[in-house]
Amino acid sequence: MIKYEFPLNERIRKFLRIEEIFKKMETQIAIRSEFSEYTCFNTYFDIVAIASRADLKIEIIQEVEKQRLKFKSKSKTKKNLSVINDLNRIRVHIEKSKPITGFNFGGDKFLHELKTRSTSPFGIVSVDFPDFQFWLQSTSTKDKKAYFKKKLIDFAAIKSAIIYLMKLLRSNVDSSSMETKTDAIQFKLNPHLKNDIVIITLGSSSNYFPNISSNKYAVNVHFATHLSNTKSKLVKFKFGISTF
Repeated sequence: MIKYEFPLNERIRKFLRIEEIFKKMETQIAIRSEFSEYTCFNTYFDIVAIASRADLKIEIIQEVEKQRLKFKSKSKTKKNLSVINDLNRIRVHIEKSKPITGFNFGGDKFLHELKTRSTSPFGIVSVDFPDFQFWLQSTSTKDKKAYFKKKLIDFAAIKSAIIYLMKLLRSNVDSSSMETKTDAIQFKLNPHLKNDIVIITLGSSSNYFPNISSNKYAVNVHFATHLSNTKSKLVKFKFGISTF
């Protein structure tokens, strides 16, 4: 199955982007062959640019507290109490966290120089940076991965909070099996709800992928394909909307 997620507001779009950047970094560090230090540095700079913002920390705390109060108002089942405990722990963790601010890197000249070079037309290259050449050749792959893991510690609280909030959001999705003989279909929204995300699932053998547009009242889905001379045919899919 192929799952497509479409955020319906900028807050969730931001959370999904941050979640994906952290996953990308983890995937790169986990690669056993063809490990790319250059890619890891660029991704790390992306994380710093987004996750070091003070307003993000405040926004996450507000969302965590919103969910905590929501679950406190529900029946005191074992599952709900577990979520409340998780949210309490996440809030304490993120309130105590002190991620680096901006790109000063705590006075780390090596990282600062790499960041400056990453914005040049050539990106990060070692030919004009002997310090980087030394690091690349004298550091083992194991130590390089340990280096990047250590750099991510400052952002662990933000990462765990985002992942947990997205897990809660996805758990609220109630998907229904649907089909259409046209390449477009519209779903009405309840304007009194703050809808957050649309999740569409198609079979792995499907040649179609969905494009979406939305407003307060409806979600419009257009199914497209890269195949030429493909006549419209029955498209089967699952459709779900979730809200915090």
